[in-house]
Amino acid sequence: MDAGVLPEDDEDLAFTIFGLPGPGRRHIGREGPVTWITDWTMTSAGMSWARLNEKAAKTGLRPFLLADMPGEPGRPWGTPGSVRNEVIDTPLDIATIDRLDAAAILASYWWADDADLAEDEDLRGIVAPFGGRFPGLAPAIDEDLDPEVTRRALHQYTRDARIGLVPAHRPADVLAGLGWQGAVNSRLTADITAVLRSWEDRFGARVLEVGFADVRLLVSRPPRTLEAALPIAAEHSVFSEEAHSGLRSIGEIAQAIVGNPFWDFWWD
Repeated sequence: MDAGVLPEDDEDLAFTIFGLPGPGRRHIGREGPVTWITDWTMTSAGMSWARLNEKAAKTGLRPFLLADMPGEPGRPWGTPGSVRNEVIDTPLDIATIDRLDAAAILASYWWADDADLAEDEDLRGIVAPFGGRFPGLAPAIDEDLDPEVTRRALHQYTRDARIGLVPAHRPADVLAGLGWQGAVNSRLTADITAVLRSWEDRFGARVLEVGFADVRLLVSRPPRTLEAALPIAAEHSVFSEEAHSGLRSIGEIAQAIVGNPFWDFWWD
C-alpha cells in the first residue's frame, strides 16, 4: 500500500472522502505540503479519529489529534486558516528507519551502569526491580482490550481538537511523516519512530495526539498485570524525558499503565 495523497484546500473533498467538515488546509514543511489540518475544532475528537483510522488502510492517510500548548492556543499548530506551524519539517526517509533496532535504541538511553547504582540509592529506586543494564524488550501482549472500553475511553478522555491527516504506511510512522521536531533537544524522530513501530507490533500502540513536545498513544493491548507492566515501564522510562504526567520511576510507571489504553510522553 502506498502512502496517500493529501486533500487539497477543498471543503467538499474533505467532507465527501473523510466526513470532515471543512475547510482544512495543507500545512507546509521545509520542502512542501506535509499534512492537512482541519480549521474547525471537532467535538468528540477521539471518535472522529477512530472513524478516520478505520479508513486509513484505503486512503493511506493517518489521522492525529492536534494538542495545543497549555495556555497558548494556536501553538504549535498555528491558528485556523494558517498553513505553517512550529513542529513540522521534512518527512523522514522510511528506509533509514527500517534499519533501526528498537532494543538497541532503548538500551543506549538506559539510566546508569552498575557502578552508578552502587553509589546512588535514589537511582536504584528509579530503575528497580532492574539493574545496570537495559532488561531488553518486553514480551508482546496478544489480548486486546474490549473494544467498548476503548470506545468509551476515546469518547470520555479526549478533548475537542482539530484533526490532521498525514501520508504514512502505518500508525507508528505519523511523526516521521510529519518530520516532527518536538523531541529535537534529546531524541531523534527516527529513533522514536523505530520504538513506536515496535510498540505498535507488540502492544497495538498507535499515535493518537501530537503536540509541541508531547505525544499520546492509544494502546489496544496494554499490560493487564503489574508483572507484565514492569518491563514495558522500563522501556517507557528511557523513551522520553517524562512519561505519564511526570512519572520517573519504573515502579510508578508500571502501576500507571496496567489496563490503561493511553500512554503519554513528553520531551524537553
